[in-house]
Amino acid sequence: MSERGKKSERTRAKVFETALGLFRKRGFEQTTMREIAKGVGLSLGAAYHHFASKDALVLEYYRWMQSEHEARVERAALEVPDESLRGRLARLLETKLELLSEDQRLLSALFRGLVDPEGSLSVFGEETQAIRERSQAQFEELFAEVEVDPELRTLLGRATWGAHLGVFLFFVHDRSPDHARTRRLADELATLTATLVPFLGHPFAQPVTSRALELARELGFLDPGGEGP
Repeated sequence: MSERGKKSERTRAKVFETALGLFRKRGFEQTTMREIAKGVGLSLGAAYHHFASKDALVLEYYRWMQSEHEARVERAALEVPDESLRGRLARLLETKLELLSEDQRLLSALFRGLVDPEGSLSVFGEETQAIRERSQAQFEELFAEVEVDPELRTLLGRATWGAHLGVFLFFVHDRSPDHARTRRLADELATLTATLVPFLGHPFAQPVTSRALELARELGFLDPGGEGP
């Protein structure tokens, strides 16, 4: 990469860091692109050259958050290895909570866009598909060695990913000290999932798992991207 390209990347990173700091301090709605540009020492037009809108900055935040989550999970796995399904799922959820712990206010402000099916910031939208697929892959990998139909393993990963969205919706509204209630919910999700999964390979569970797969296909939950209908 040329020196000019490297300088542009550094400036883009600085715009993002400044925006994130302002979003956390002042709130998403209250922060303007002009304030972000001023914080970096750029003209408004130069700031828009790097990010066309505040929504573009939020998409960058999603990408950064996913990359940081992957890195933290990898570090945690090296520091405290745990090969059990419960331990790996708990680690995945705990590291996400740690990552989001200072962004409750920001996520509260973004909540409407996160669930709006027509919005560019929707967790199920086209703009966020690549990020969503990376996150889903983390959960699908948890079940890679579970002895069930491969399609059921995919569904387990997608379903657990969906359940984790519920945990973080709870997090947005959780005002308990150190988000203790959310941490309890995440821990219980890990325990219940790990307890249930071994039974899915038993013959008595086949009618239930077959129907679950059939329904998932009908609703589009097993399509690439997992965005459903």
